[in-house]
Amino acid sequence: FLSSDEYDDQAHQLYNEGRFDEALDLLQEGSQLYPNAVELHVGMAYAYLAREDYAWSRRSFERALSLDPDHEDTLAGYGEILLKLGDRRGALAAFDHILALGFREDHELMLQVGRALFREGLLGAAQSFFEYAVAAQPDCSEAAACVGYACHRRNDEAGALYWLRRA
Repeated sequence: FLSSDEYDDQAHQLYNEGRFDEALDLLQEGSQLYPNAVELHVGMAYAYLAREDYAWSRRSFERALSLDPDHEDTLAGYGEILLKLGDRRGALAAFDHILALGFREDHELMLQVGRALFREGLLGAAQSFFEYAVAAQPDCSEAAACVGYACHRRNDEAGALYWLRRA
């Protein structure tokens, strides 16, 4: 038998290769053996999200949250799916929970949340998360560029020029 971590690692590799159906099959098999493994449910949720199976994605994120309500990757994905489903208030609450848990210094997580907000047109909130990413990793040109793009979309051309030059 594979461990839950091995199921998760193999599925993650399949996901990164764009083989979402195979990743889902593997994660479902793993979750039958390890029903309380949060990472397997999170992996399924992201695979469903990639396939645009939003209802299944939400269900998997909710299952993961029932197992660990403070799991930062789950909260980020849950917020993202709530945005896709039009629940901005719920999404912002999930993202605020990440901040309350102290993950402001998690550069990648802040970028992920910022991008989700940006895609859905919540530009002020997106800019804030991009700024957290810059604060966490000041030499990251990607984070600085994201702040610049958010400034541009918010008609702050001076801010956009500053951040894009910095990038």
